[in-house]
Amino acid sequence: MNLLTFNIALLLGWLLASAGGIILNTGAGLLLSGLLLIALTLFSARRFGLYLTDQKEDQPKDYS
Repeated sequence: MNLLTFNIALLLGWLLASAGGIILNTGAGLLLSGLLLIALTLFSARRFGLYLTDQKEDQPKDYS
């Protein structure tokens, strides 16, 4: 799955769950949506891993 597609799907799912929780009870909905965001972040980092892009392209060139 493309990383952008994954991030968009994750964001939309989180927003839908947050909206549903906030409709039922504002305080509990905000608390649960925050906990859900933390859980989704930790789960996706654990499941799919973290990686850095190649930093060589962003480095300034040395002209000395």
